[in-house]
Amino acid sequence: MGAMSSSRSFPTPIERRLAIARVLGPKGLRGGVRIELLTDWPERLAPGVDVWPEGDEQPMRIARVELGGRVPVLYLEGIASREAAELVSGRYLEAPAHDLDPGAYFWSDLVGLRVEEPDGTPVGELVEIFRAGGNEVYRVAGAGGERLVPALRSVVRRIDLAAGLMVIAADDAEEVR
Repeated sequence: MGAMSSSRSFPTPIERRLAIARVLGPKGLRGGVRIELLTDWPERLAPGVDVWPEGDEQPMRIARVELGGRVPVLYLEGIASREAAELVSGRYLEAPAHDLDPGAYFWSDLVGLRVEEPDGTPVGELVEIFRAGGNEVYRVAGAGGERLVPALRSVVRRIDLAAGLMVIAADDAEEVR
């Protein structure tokens, strides 16, 4: 089988960065920024840790963290005034992606996968992932409408990121009209 080109790219974990916080705005006059946490690992936002403001090639080191108030506040090295803090307001702070357990995937890798039944019958494309109760649900859009697919091993039979494919059980998806 020859090499196939794909529009999807899968960077190595070393290159890959994910948003762990969003800067809401400045706090005070000394460069503090109020943040919204976007990570399941808040310990990643600690003094001495490097974060990358969205779009920047160079990281910024976290100098201090204040977690006592309603909203966490970060102080980044090199940001010492309210004006400097305004420059990162509204941007995401990124960190290198965590290694995932086998069989776990980043949502961003799954959205866009082609979805088929075990016999190769096309179902559509995975267009959205959301949480419902304690489970994740995949919304698959295809020619026959939309299907909501629970992210359960009994339903999702195989995920092949390299091939851009998810195989689901034929009868366990709920059709949405």
